[in-house]
Amino acid sequence: MMSICEVKNKKRNMAAGALLAVILYLLLFYGSSEGSVRVSFLGGAREVGGSCQMVDTGRSLFLVDCGVFGNAGRDVLPEEPGALSFVLLTHAHTDHCGLLPDLFEAGFSGKVYCTPATARLVPVVLRMSRSFSRDKVSKESFDRALGSIVPVEFDDELIVDEVRIVFRRAGHLLGAAFMEIDIQTGIDSFRIVFSGDVGSGGSVLLAGLEQCHQADWVIIESTYGGKVRDPLPKDPFERHSVFINAVGEALRRGGDVLIPAFTMGRTQEITAALHLGLHHGAIPSGTLIYSDSPTAKKITTIYRESRMEFSKYILDLFGGRLLSPPGLREVKSATSMKVHSRSHEPSIFISSSGDMNYANSPRHLMRMFDREENLLCLVGWQSPGSVGRRLARGETPVLVRHREGRKLEKDWINPAIEILSVSSFSSHADQDQLVSWLAGIVGIDRVFLVHGEMDNAEPLQGRIRDELGLNVEIPRPGESFECDSSELVRKKTVIENAKE
Repeated sequence: MMSICEVKNKKRNMAAGALLAVILYLLLFYGSSEGSVRVSFLGGAREVGGSCQMVDTGRSLFLVDCGVFGNAGRDVLPEEPGALSFVLLTHAHTDHCGLLPDLFEAGFSGKVYCTPATARLVPVVLRMSRSFSRDKVSKESFDRALGSIVPVEFDDELIVDEVRIVFRRAGHLLGAAFMEIDIQTGIDSFRIVFSGDVGSGGSVLLAGLEQCHQADWVIIESTYGGKVRDPLPKDPFERHSVFINAVGEALRRGGDVLIPAFTMGRTQEITAALHLGLHHGAIPSGTLIYSDSPTAKKITTIYRESRMEFSKYILDLFGGRLLSPPGLREVKSATSMKVHSRSHEPSIFISSSGDMNYANSPRHLMRMFDREENLLCLVGWQSPGSVGRRLARGETPVLVRHREGRKLEKDWINPAIEILSVSSFSSHADQDQLVSWLAGIVGIDRVFLVHGEMDNAEPLQGRIRDELGLNVEIPRPGESFECDSSELVRKKTVIENAKE
């Protein structure tokens, strides 16, 4: 039997061992890189396009988005793609997902996680991009990229490498999400929220942006951070009444209507808005609506099969007829072009591209520009130097490049067609909306502005600092920021003590 003295010594040794274990545990997380989180802003920093942020938890390395910038030579990938554990996608626009095949070509071999609708849209978008881009990626890498995509439902909890991810609705595009990412850093959890592209509330179809409630760091877009729009009416018909009424007036005076629209998102929103106009009698019944993009048709099918993301208002109004207004004709371009050359009732033509620089919309323009009763509705962002941008500015003459058969034609035109620019379809939040969303989030230690030129990011930075009192950074391309978890714990403790 042990003596009383031996028992006391054993207890002291056990207590000392337990204390040592606690000290080693704290040293492990607060005295090493695993007690901190580093975020590197590889793309989408002080510019729109090429969104790509890399997160290093000390135990896992992953990307949030992997997008193209749009101009050759500006795209950025991590230095060691093979070291990445996984990729998260906020949505299916190419400036957020377009470099995925290149990432696999460079050595990445992990999974790509996104919402179910995004998982269906990304392959369509990447195949379209591959068909007309300077793609240098092998078919094997391209196929591996598509095969790596794993759908995750909104609000479900995904845990990968001890990182917890939840996708929430962003209201920007079908499937678009912001992400709440919880990273265990020692004895505490650190939450980073990546906004992706934040919806404006202007969608006819989609349920609105969800409110995020808690975060330590927020990485948020600033595309229109320097702009404040007039508040949008809640009723979708009223919201888009300028567009709908202009279309109706043009048709009644005997004109055709051309609506250049990008194939994903805008074509579907325009179709739904026209359906509203028909339903309310603002657009003449019996009007034929020609949509002549094969890719848009594929994407519209995905939209029709994703009803769970639509607003209750639009589902109650149209039910199974959603995105199938009377008079809609989803046709090949050869069919829609022939309409112009024959006698026909005033009609609507929805055609890509949205800025009229390529595809079928410049071909329609060449058949419509010389009649003043016709209407051209510019419903989206017009890229610098594009035909759409020049027309919106009232320039004349305007050079239009259009492909007729296999021949590329170039013609200068003096447009007689009425030209209307409409802003109600913008899918990006403005300054008021971004600040309001941030104001609803508690616990923010730091905000980072991305996906915006400096003339939009800087005004947003100033307002967030002035009104919300937050620390706001505008990262430079390639810049990294690190959060020391022990410092964050101390800040949280001070805040909680102050509350008490």
